[in-house]
Amino acid sequence: MRFKLRTKTALLITSLVLALVGATGWWQYRNLSSEYVNLMREQQQALTESAAADLDYKLGVHLAALTRAARELGTQGFADAAAQQRFLADKDLRAMFDNAALATLDGAIIAINPPATQPPNVADRDYFRRVRDLGQPAISAPLLTKGSHQPAVVMAVPVAGSDGRLVGVLGAALNLQRANVLGDLSRATVGRGGYYEIVTRGESPQVVMHPDANLLLKPAAAAAVAFTGGTENDLATHATVRSADWDLRLIVPARIAYAPLEQARRNLLLQLLWLGLGCALLVWLGTTWLMRPLEALSSAIRTLRHSPGSQVKLDVVANDERGDLAREFDALMADLREKRLEMSAVTDASPVGLFRCDSDGRMTYVNDEYLAIHGLERKDAGEGWLSLVREEIREKVRQEWIRIVNAADPMNATRRLHRRDGTQVLVTLRSRPVLAEGRVMGHVGTVTDITERTQAERALRTLTAIFDMTTDYIVQLDATGRLIYMNPAARRRTGLDMNAPIEQLKITDFNPPKTMERFKSEVVPTAVSTGVWVGESMVWNAERQEFPVSHMVIAHRDKHGKVEYFSGLMRDISAAKIAERALRDSEHRLRMVTDHLPALISYLDRDLRFRFVNKAYQDWFGVEPEQLLGRSLHEFYGDEAWAQMEPHMRAALAGRQITYERRLVTPGGRRDIQATLVPEYDEHGEVMGLYTLDSDITAHHEAEEALQESEARLRTVADALPMRVAYIDADERYRFNNLAYERGFGLSRDQIEGHTVKELLGEPAYQTVQQHILAALAGEAVTFQSEITKSDSYYCYEAQYIPQPAVNDETIVGFHAVITDITRQKLEEKRLVNLAQIDPLTGLLNRAGFDVRLTEAMEHGRSTGALMALMYLDIDGFKQINDQYGHQAGDELLRGFAGRLSQALRSSDVRARLGGDEFTVIMEGLPNADVAASAAEKLINAMRVPFAIQQRTIVITTSIGLAFYQGGTATAAALIKRADEMLYQAKRSGRNNVQAASLPIEGNQP
Repeated sequence: MRFKLRTKTALLITSLVLALVGATGWWQYRNLSSEYVNLMREQQQALTESAAADLDYKLGVHLAALTRAARELGTQGFADAAAQQRFLADKDLRAMFDNAALATLDGAIIAINPPATQPPNVADRDYFRRVRDLGQPAISAPLLTKGSHQPAVVMAVPVAGSDGRLVGVLGAALNLQRANVLGDLSRATVGRGGYYEIVTRGESPQVVMHPDANLLLKPAAAAAVAFTGGTENDLATHATVRSADWDLRLIVPARIAYAPLEQARRNLLLQLLWLGLGCALLVWLGTTWLMRPLEALSSAIRTLRHSPGSQVKLDVVANDERGDLAREFDALMADLREKRLEMSAVTDASPVGLFRCDSDGRMTYVNDEYLAIHGLERKDAGEGWLSLVREEIREKVRQEWIRIVNAADPMNATRRLHRRDGTQVLVTLRSRPVLAEGRVMGHVGTVTDITERTQAERALRTLTAIFDMTTDYIVQLDATGRLIYMNPAARRRTGLDMNAPIEQLKITDFNPPKTMERFKSEVVPTAVSTGVWVGESMVWNAERQEFPVSHMVIAHRDKHGKVEYFSGLMRDISAAKIAERALRDSEHRLRMVTDHLPALISYLDRDLRFRFVNKAYQDWFGVEPEQLLGRSLHEFYGDEAWAQMEPHMRAALAGRQITYERRLVTPGGRRDIQATLVPEYDEHGEVMGLYTLDSDITAHHEAEEALQESEARLRTVADALPMRVAYIDADERYRFNNLAYERGFGLSRDQIEGHTVKELLGEPAYQTVQQHILAALAGEAVTFQSEITKSDSYYCYEAQYIPQPAVNDETIVGFHAVITDITRQKLEEKRLVNLAQIDPLTGLLNRAGFDVRLTEAMEHGRSTGALMALMYLDIDGFKQINDQYGHQAGDELLRGFAGRLSQALRSSDVRARLGGDEFTVIMEGLPNADVAASAAEKLINAMRVPFAIQQRTIVITTSIGLAFYQGGTATAAALIKRADEMLYQAKRSGRNNVQAASLPIEGNQP
């Protein structure tokens, strides 16, 4: 059988493609499967290590909880088995373990929870022997419990007595078949078939945890085969559980782990099959198309494609496929030339710029309008438009243009062109792709000059925006008086809705009859003849009330000179009219005010001639105001007064505002006046005149002289006072101080006055008095004391701040400070307080002093959270010593006991004698409770040393109770009671020892 060329070509190419793709697919599959297995193993190993670390942490938590319980059991001892049984029942170990038991060193269980009728002996258990012999916590290998024969793991910790010696073992079991830290993990799954198991380490590992409870305690190798039928290909990872020396394993069966790879292999084979079929079909079709008899026309087609006007020779006579194609092609080219000529004529006449570009972005055709818009010549049509782009971005723009013309999407854009002649145009660019069998051959499009249209639209938008935003009223009417436009301001003023139509409204709807008559007789004729009328008129508002407007009417004509419409611009001048009336009224009121003021008021021009005077000139000098107008200042006051006034007048004319005092002789007698000169400037900044105000201050001068005499007397009295006296204003500046103030600060009066309190006292001292100063300036009388303690001196002052109200009593203008030295009284007061809080026999604090210091210490602990201790101690058998040797010997013994108490403790510890042989010690800022316990043991040892009393040797011991406090609401009485209880517990324990509370006292205790 003979195959055609196209069939042989298709089979050959398909075979080569399949061979190449198959080899590539096999190689990729092999690499990907290896990477997949490694990735799976790494992820599974990370998951295994995370689970092992989590289990290790949880076992550590369980072991720590068991250790804490063992410490509490050790403090109670093994004397009372019932108490130990209650402890296990009350202790919340059941939340973490399935049972718990307490065993003696011989393995006998003396307490177990839940209770058992015949508790077994665990002396033969390996974990028990490890705890007993090494004194360290241990976790057992998996075992069967003796009582219930259940698989379990036992955690055991040593129990130490109060002397630190091992007295027993506390153990707790985790049942491997129940829900606990191990049981929960056995039910955990990974993915669709993976599971966890735990085995012991060593030569013969046993199963500690497994999803199948029947495999617990079995050999690990047999368990894996029995559970899944496991093979060597199973994906297994492991990690060590360090606290128990176990291996945690995560196993995923091979059939599940490698299932995605198997599926990927099947998919690859199927894809190769379909690829072969598709490739064979496509190659066969392509070959069929390629083998068509087109070669004879290829040369002619290439020639015509590059030069459409060229003459080519075609075989149009052949009676075969080539002849048919040649004839059709020749007819097609004839039609194409005809269409091209028609299209060229149309496009050249188009008012829109037309272009066509190839896929390289080069223009293959442009019409004359395109060249005119761009300002280019025909020879520059190909890429001349790029010369209109700045050189630094030219290449970037070219690449972007190539990207656009190779895209199958149409383009619409607006661009600004900078032509070579310096002008700019704004154009819109629209183009569509030219597609040949789905391939983009280039773009065809149009370029339209929209410069003038855009400018006109922008101007119209600007004008409309101005009309819409202006507060003036703008309306337009046609020649018949019907409204065609009304801006928002006019609509609001006339009460017309913003969206209401206005086509039916006329000018008569908004203007009163008088205004309409004036429009007919004056406004419209003037606007028609001159183009514009300007004036004032009255219009209606929304309530049809008249209000005045400044009015402009403009007549608009068409191109034939006929009036087409009118525009009206109006501005509300109601406020201006009111202001005019107010100005006239104000001038009248100003004349009335100035004429009734008791001061001389005038206005002088630049030549210093009177242009305005008030009625006071007539009252002072007996001259009518009208007689003064036009007279010069020099002429009116005379040479002597002018000599005093002239320098000030010249300075005011130079542009300065002047205030000065002078003495004036009037027909009514001598007057002391204060003259104020205020320049008035014209629009160029030149002085055009002066306003003068002359006020009579004769009475003020007389009052000042009386006040100065009063102040002198007051200062004499203040300087004689022993306390410091000062006056401080509202800005906290010193305005007065006596001699005692100067001696106290070592500064003169000039060095103090004008300075602020902060500047005089310094920042630290000012902070202590600032709140009192603010209170005094708020109107509150303040009294407080201030203590200053230095290494070799002590001072105490009592300060009184007395507010000084203003004359109207509405504000505080300052305060008086009176400071008295009360150091001597304060020292005597402190001495009396100390005597009341000191025990006269021992020199320690008495009960009153102890109560004060304990309250202070607890307040400090409550605010900082620091640990403090209260030590309560007395002398064992003191009453017998007192009865045997007498009270005097007892007193000496108490003094000696107090002396050793002071020597054996920290200097910061507070010591007190409450009465008799009862002593207390307050210890603050402790890092932990062991510091207080060590100090108490030190006191026990110190007091065992014999005392030499009245030539006798007396040996005593002491018992001590310790209580602790670390914040909370507990009271001092509750803390004392707890320490007293610990003291009596020490007494009951044989005396000569220390008993300490296990926890700090908390709130809500008596």
